[in-house]
This record gives sequence, structure tokens and C-alpha cells, in this order.
Amino acid sequence: MSSSKSVVTMTGAGLRVASTSYTPAHSKNGVNISAKLTVHAYQNDGKKNTGNGAKKPPMQFTIWGKLADICAKALSKGKEFHCSGKMASYRKRVFFKSLIDGQPGAPVLNPDGSPVEVPAVGFTVRDLSFGADGKNLINEEIQAGIRPVNWRQEGSPEQAQWKAVQDARMAVQFDPNSPTGTYGYARIYLPRGAGIGAYTAQGQTAGVAGNTAAVAATLNAVNPAAAAPAPAAVPAPQVAPGGFVVPGV
Repeated sequence: MSSSKSVVTMTGAGLRVASTSYTPAHSKNGVNISAKLTVHAYQNDGKKNTGNGAKKPPMQFTIWGKLADICAKALSKGKEFHCSGKMASYRKRVFFKSLIDGQPGAPVLNPDGSPVEVPAVGFTVRDLSFGADGKNLINEEIQAGIRPVNWRQEGSPEQAQWKAVQDARMAVQFDPNSPTGTYGYARIYLPRGAGIGAYTAQGQTAGVAGNTAAVAATLNAVNPAAAAPAPAAVPAPQVAPGGFVVPGV
């Protein structure tokens, strides 16, 4: 008996984040579309480059829904992660590089005016676990007073302070008017065009957007020079010091 459907699955281990971009939940022509996080990640196969001195291009992973919100605030540049999911091929439009940071470039067009598309392969993540932070990020956060020097020391006050910073970071909710243009570690890309509207769900209630005061308050407790006074941090999901496993949602 033949099968009417085929599925290609994937498992990735020891991947490292190159960049992330976040598109908030919205609707298009009345149809709800969940929040999406696009992750470009490098694989370490033991080879330093492609042979011509250039780094191998990153692979693209897509994370949807609640898991996208969690990962936007957890997948920092250089962070290690492991995942499983589904692979699919698609047609990808080609764009010129934008001269304005954070803004998409103009599409590349064929002579007849149609957009140029190329075949591509992507991965939709179902389950994911976090590994170690990147060394560069750790050093940057320590230098900025965000991460205590002895953040790894079991049972120390500095480890407790670092956990509070992580809790406050995970408590931040999406703010479309974010002055930094980022949500967590991800660059925000707001959906645009005809038919774009708000995401609506039965029984849905609006959350408190842009709860950056919680993060500022916790940072101030770690290093008074790192943030201005602010209200205390609100409760948030716990993040284990060495990373944690997040099941697909």
C-alpha cells in the first residue's frame, strides 16, 4: 500500500545562533497567523570554513506561537541550542541589501516585473532545548554590569541576582513600539501590506505590553549604574542557570 503523504524530519544538535527576527501574531485577510521567530544558525562540523576563507552560510529555522515568544527572549547571538522538527522546501524571494538597518531591501525583479524566487529548504522547530550562552555575550554582559562576575557560583548571591535578571527578561511582553526595535534578542519585523490586521482569539485578553520596567528594576539591583530605578520585577517562568528544555507548544 502506498502512502499519500511524506514527511521529512530533522534533528539538530550543537547549533549556534547567528541572528533572530520576530514577527508578532497578526491576521491577514481575516485569518489569524501566529507569532513567528526566524532563527539563522550555524552548525559546527569541525571545518573552519568553506575553503575560500568564508564562513559557511547559516541554516534557517522557524519557530511558531508561544515557543517563538520564549525563544525570542532566550536565543541570544552565539547561544547553543538543540532541536527537532520538520523539513520543507519552498520558493524564497530575493531582496537587495537595505541601506537602512532593520529595514528590508527592495525585491529583485525579473525583466517582466515578477519577483525573483529561488528554491530553498527550511526547518520548522517542534521541540527545542537551550545550551550554553556564547562566550562573547557573557563577556559583554559582565562588562556592562548586566551579568554578575560570579553568576555560575552555586548558592551565591550573584547567582541569585543573575536568575532574577533572567526571570525579568522572560517576563517582558511584546511591544510593537519598542524604541530598540527588538523583542528580547530578536529584531522586530512588523507585518505590512493589504489585509493585515490584529490577531484575535475568543476569550483573549490584552496583556501589559512593554514590561521593560521589570528588567530595568532587576538590572538596577545587580548594578545601580546599569539601569534607572523602576518597580520590582513581576513573577516569570524560571530559567535554570545552565539552560532548560522547552517542549513544543
